[in-house]
Amino acid sequence: MEVQAMENEWQRISCLGDQISLMLPFGWARPSDEVTEKKFPYHSKPQEIFADDSISRLMTFNMLEKQLQNQQVYPAIREIQKVIVHMYPESVREPARKIASGIGEAAYFSYITGGVKEDCGHIMFVVPVHEKMMLGSYHFPAAQLDGEREVFLEILQSMQIREAIEG
Repeated sequence: MEVQAMENEWQRISCLGDQISLMLPFGWARPSDEVTEKKFPYHSKPQEIFADDSISRLMTFNMLEKQLQNQQVYPAIREIQKVIVHMYPESVREPARKIASGIGEAAYFSYITGGVKEDCGHIMFVVPVHEKMMLGSYHFPAAQLDGEREVFLEILQSMQIREAIEG
């Protein structure tokens, strides 16, 4: 992760091997290996994880080897939403929708799951990066869904694709 300029409580970072850059709230960083293991106790972990100081808000990014073009983002997120609904019936709070991002078309949906201390809110999203699927997620306390949706949309709008530099 490369941290660049800070603009009004936000910081620009580069991730996924410098393929994209985006703005995150100031203070967000990669969590420690211990925190990552606790939050994602699976064999396969997200390629990139960023979290706030309290680890109550997390964002993940994964570049998949799946082709994805602008016109495919909505059908792709609908399929992901179907899987989530199968696992967590009646959990969707905001159904799949397509929006413009800083790097082209994007699509997302939000859902709520029960947590040990409090319910958790989640936003899953897809964005094409060099015609490949970038799958991301944003996790936060469910009670803050409306405000966190606005933070998520700001992050999405700030995304930029880093073009290959020829030398």
